[in-house]
Amino acid sequence: MSGPNVICRNVVWTTLILGVCMACPKAAAASGFSGVGVLTSQYIFRGRAWSDGDPAIQFGLDYEHDSGVFAGMWGSTIDLQTRFGGRDTELDYYAGYHHAFQVPISLSATLVRYTFPGQTGSHSYDYNEVLISATLYENYFVTFGFTDDRNNLDRIGRHWELRSEWPIENTWVLSAGLGSNDLGNSGISRYLHWDLGASARFSRLTVDLRWYDNENPGGSLGALSADSQFVISLSAAF
Repeated sequence: MSGPNVICRNVVWTTLILGVCMACPKAAAASGFSGVGVLTSQYIFRGRAWSDGDPAIQFGLDYEHDSGVFAGMWGSTIDLQTRFGGRDTELDYYAGYHHAFQVPISLSATLVRYTFPGQTGSHSYDYNEVLISATLYENYFVTFGFTDDRNNLDRIGRHWELRSEWPIENTWVLSAGLGSNDLGNSGISRYLHWDLGASARFSRLTVDLRWYDNENPGGSLGALSADSQFVISLSAAF
């Protein structure tokens, strides 16, 4: 989850962009460390608002070897309150393998550990997820995620997401994403989420303005629903 992946985790998968990613295709890179810091007006992950309408501070640190092996961490401030307790920090760890073929396609497999340091209440929400991603022509991405213990509740969770980017000249990039999040037998079941936005990239700085919406069956997403809203983010790669 180097720079582009963290942005991807933030905007979808979120995030996408998270990427980071947590749910983002791994970009090809030479051996070494990379990182990113992000300030966003709201943290949205897979169609759900994880910062309760407030700004969030995020960071990512990534190492990739030229063999294709990579590992890193990604974190964000959040604001999630349930009857089981509260969470105000997310810190994720991941490791995986990326391979680029001769044809214009690359594949990656990532194991992610989601953790929530300082969470209150008797229940721990920490859990693992496996992500499989493919990139075509460096502009088209598809990601599949699976966990058999979502939020440490012994529930299966599935996620897929399609994303694409369209560079305009040397600075602007238009992008869009469509995903489906299946929360298993949690009472929410399956819903669609999507986003459309534009990014302006200036050397190591990126400004992103993005519109989010989602399918919210019967209002089942409740206060977490990130429907019909704009989010602006500023990121700095290092």
